[in-house]
Amino acid sequence: MTDADAVPAALSAMFGLTGKVALVTGGAVGMGKACGLVLAAAGATVVLADDADRIASLADLPGTVSLATIDITSPASVEQVVSDVAKAHGGIDILINGAVVNHNKPLLDIDAEEWDRVQAVNLKGAFLMIKAVIPHMRNRGGGRVINITTMGSVHPVLNGNGAYSASRAGLNQLTRNVALDFASDQITANAVLPGAIRTETINPDFRPTGPGADMTRHVGGFGVPEDVTGLVLLLASPAGRYISGQAIAVDGGFLIG
Repeated sequence: MTDADAVPAALSAMFGLTGKVALVTGGAVGMGKACGLVLAAAGATVVLADDADRIASLADLPGTVSLATIDITSPASVEQVVSDVAKAHGGIDILINGAVVNHNKPLLDIDAEEWDRVQAVNLKGAFLMIKAVIPHMRNRGGGRVINITTMGSVHPVLNGNGAYSASRAGLNQLTRNVALDFASDQITANAVLPGAIRTETINPDFRPTGPGADMTRHVGGFGVPEDVTGLVLLLASPAGRYISGQAIAVDGGFLIG
């Protein structure tokens, strides 16, 4: 083997995911979709799960990527999808909780039903997914749980982000508890905290206020979904086996301000 051959082989050993099965919620759009496609490029078999309308819009996906319709607020739907994926592919090794309701509204204008909906998708849904997937990871001898939250979960970023940031802060803490509770099963759990990432789920007419709206605090201004995929690949791959219980920001440096 030449030195030139050794580099790809070494990188494959560190970051290759051949033989692994990844399930991604919120997988039809934005960061969920971008992360799923990167895991597929690294060799994983990937299932992108999302609601029916978003799933129907997807096309031209790699052959190692399949689709599933899910309601992550429904225990029955979550259990069915997880069971189907595990049965079809022999198990589940990687879970990416990327499903999210982006929500911005003055706290005094939020009613209880609206608050509950944000928490149901952003926090309860991740709980249901983790609970359903962990037994399958145990059967595979380990696994990776990666929760996509936000920098706003650890620092006030935008006015009107109370319900959203509270749900993501809860998911950060759930991540730490999952890391603690399942370390002996060789299951890692980490949270990725994106910064000001532009996705198709963000209303282009939205004009935020608050420190997060100051683009001079972000290297390169707004980020794109692909900015988070390198970290997600690290956490999902052999190179990330010793990283667990962490909340890692990908925010263009906002949190140092």
